[in-house]
Amino acid sequence: MMREPTHHPADETLLRHAAGSLPAGSALVVAAHLEHCPRCRAAVRLGEAVGGVLLADCPETPLAQDALARSLARLEEPESRAPAPAAGAELAPGLALPTALRGLTDGRWRRVAPGIGRIRLDVPGARSGELVYLLRVAPGRRLPEHGHRGQEITCVLAGRFRDASGVYGPGDVAEMEAGADHQPSAEPGEACICLIATDGRLRMRGLLARALQPLVGV
Repeated sequence: MMREPTHHPADETLLRHAAGSLPAGSALVVAAHLEHCPRCRAAVRLGEAVGGVLLADCPETPLAQDALARSLARLEEPESRAPAPAAGAELAPGLALPTALRGLTDGRWRRVAPGIGRIRLDVPGARSGELVYLLRVAPGRRLPEHGHRGQEITCVLAGRFRDASGVYGPGDVAEMEAGADHQPSAEPGEACICLIATDGRLRMRGLLARALQPLVGV
């Protein structure tokens, strides 16, 4: 039976997701959480329904004269497709790709440090400066202490991690504001795998972490 999350996106984040105004990477993270969380799925459906009512009450706005021509031109543009995942792609033995990630990765990890692997995701519609990636951290491994120049949102897909704000397990979401510092560590037992979207690069603490940052690419 799938565990129901105990850490959820903020109400504002869920409303922005319902309205389609979240950045593409953050929307992907929230979508991964929604696969685990009936409570948040209901909240998003409510937000979408309220948005539909508000749109229905808006006064009609005439279309631009070239609206039809521009729509037809877009239909003729070549379709951009993400590479299809390998058949049966898994993030770890027995852990299938979440629905939200299908077509974005083949599950091949790149080792960036002892006990730490990463998969960069090329998310359609992601804006400049937005980083979206999967992170796998071996049990008991602690990440370097770091801060955030922008916002970060994380959804745990497997395992658990701990930081000063609590313990996060599968389906849980952690949101970090710009300027916040933390040092997550994977709990013992199994590797912790997370889907992460950040708006801007991290501020690494310590000489070694700062020296490795260009190689890691975060």
